[in-house]
Amino acid sequence: MSLPKTDVLIKPDMRAVLERTHIGKDLHGFLLPVLEAVSNAMHGIDARFGSSAQKNGNIEIKIDNLNDPKRIFISVTDNGIGLDDKNYEYFKTPFSGHKLKQHGRGFGRFIAFKVFYRILYSTVYQEKNDSKTRTFRFDINQNNEIIFFDGTPDFNHMGLRVDYNEPLEEWNFLISTVKKDEIKDHIGSHFLPYFLNSSLPKISIKFDDDDSDDITTYFNNIFSPSKEGEFLSKIGGVEEKIYYHLTKITKTSSFKNHCLLFSAANRIVGRSRNLTNVIGKSHFQDEENNSYVVIAVVKSEAFESRLNDSRTQINISHEETEEITSSISDIIQEEEKEQIGKIKKQQTLDLKNALIENPILRLGLRGKSLSDYVKQKPNNWTAQNFVSDLAIERYRSSRDLTKLIAQISDNPDSYIKDIKSITQKIDSNNKEALAEYVVHRKKVIELVEIARKMGSSGNYAPEETIHDLIFKRFSDNTQMDYFQHNLWLVDDALAFLPYVSSDRAMHGKGRKKGDKIPDLALFDDSIVLGDNDGTLISIIEFKKPSRTEYKFGDIKNDPVLQVIETLEQAESSGGISKYDGTYFAFRGVVRKCAYIVADITENLLKILRKHDFKNDANPDIFVRYRDNEGIFIQALGYDTLIANAKKRNQAFFSVLFDE
Repeated sequence: MSLPKTDVLIKPDMRAVLERTHIGKDLHGFLLPVLEAVSNAMHGIDARFGSSAQKNGNIEIKIDNLNDPKRIFISVTDNGIGLDDKNYEYFKTPFSGHKLKQHGRGFGRFIAFKVFYRILYSTVYQEKNDSKTRTFRFDINQNNEIIFFDGTPDFNHMGLRVDYNEPLEEWNFLISTVKKDEIKDHIGSHFLPYFLNSSLPKISIKFDDDDSDDITTYFNNIFSPSKEGEFLSKIGGVEEKIYYHLTKITKTSSFKNHCLLFSAANRIVGRSRNLTNVIGKSHFQDEENNSYVVIAVVKSEAFESRLNDSRTQINISHEETEEITSSISDIIQEEEKEQIGKIKKQQTLDLKNALIENPILRLGLRGKSLSDYVKQKPNNWTAQNFVSDLAIERYRSSRDLTKLIAQISDNPDSYIKDIKSITQKIDSNNKEALAEYVVHRKKVIELVEIARKMGSSGNYAPEETIHDLIFKRFSDNTQMDYFQHNLWLVDDALAFLPYVSSDRAMHGKGRKKGDKIPDLALFDDSIVLGDNDGTLISIIEFKKPSRTEYKFGDIKNDPVLQVIETLEQAESSGGISKYDGTYFAFRGVVRKCAYIVADITENLLKILRKHDFKNDANPDIFVRYRDNEGIFIQALGYDTLIANAKKRNQAFFSVLFDE
């Protein structure tokens, strides 16, 4: 048998296509059929009236029993060309080329079945100067999807009407809670490009027996373009022209923040992009203290070709979207210079107040004025953001200074002389800030001395008080910033490690059975630290002042074994869970350090000697590098801790206050 020379395609299985089509279960998803009907109505009006479409076109939306899912009834009626024979053929053709020419997809009428069971079309049209009608139910769940009725349309003018009722049960909750104003605002904002181009026919909406509302007039009054233009942006590796319109509108419940809207086929596509974080405020205030927002609408030929079939999304990458968002944000900020100036002025004031509390942070300004520094930072930064940034900058600008201080701190005889040479490099403003911070350090040292004397009644362990002074227990530095702890008491370098966890299990939760923790005192009195390159883990172990019950080789009473096991546990765990729920990973660890802070009693000294600790370099600090474990351990007494801190601070007092 010979094969035929030609054949035809089988029409798409629209039920299968719809099954794979997703729409959001929100107000936009619910109104998609109505928005599609309004869009088709505008095409019909254009076909009938041409250049006078805006003047003569009329679209009526009627909604009855809005909040009753069982009785809700929605209709969209226009006075366009109607479903004449030609348009009826287009209607029967999914994904028609005719719709593509109108920037449509020929798929919108099928979206209605994602929301409603029952859809009815009725039309009055002209055919060879005769008025004709068509009325039919459209149902893709039937083998013959179009079921004709003998009845005539409920209107007598030329045009088309679409009726929707019997919504799917999944929409019942939204229907029962949606408000009239939300629907009006959503329809108006969806066709914002038409409003900005002043090319929209009259659209009215009526709920039950309420008066009809003229949506077009209302939105034309609030959407007036303030600026328009174009810029280039890469999409799919090609420089594309992006056209934009900016409009200022009064802040409302529907438009409460600056936003960016993407437009394709003369309609808004997808969700708006909130620009608050970039602009710095959700809205501005004019000279009369009225709140307003800036709305940007962008369109491009590149968007049209990347519009999905359901017209709910433009298929461009996140990076491409962000580039467009950044460009439009720059344009808005240039247009709203006065408002941005107000934001920067307030940020400068907030930072100034923050620096009164934390004067040492001025070191992070690196010679810049507050206003110059603030100008370079994001508009949405709060005082807390600035404090965090300045703490990092202060650390970077003072690393060399810290290293130099550390090098000379072991030589009390030359320390004051060396400090004088260092402070000559610090300007007067920073000297003032440094002086205030040295006063703070002096008070902390006094508190540590007092804490050492506690505990004689046995009611409160002094090492717990000292631990809290140095770094609050049961916390980490996701909660505490540089000025809330005093790690400098042990070592200035420790104060700047990127992550600190105090009295917390490695898994970040309460102690569990099987955790490799010798006893409660061991880990409760430890601080675990690591750098974010994964090259350093250090622990600090505090022991009760004047404690004598140490025993060599006993994991519960040998602080050397305790820090070794704690470090090994930290390394084997691979990281630590932070208090905020994120994870700090220890990758490629090459250095492990430990500090044992305890009174060097005769008993502890024997333990240190048995572990082969040396104190040749400094008689008050005992050190040992454990080759097998790759761990460097320092042991020092509370008296040494306090004495060294006093020496460092006294030198600064001598220079800054002439004491």
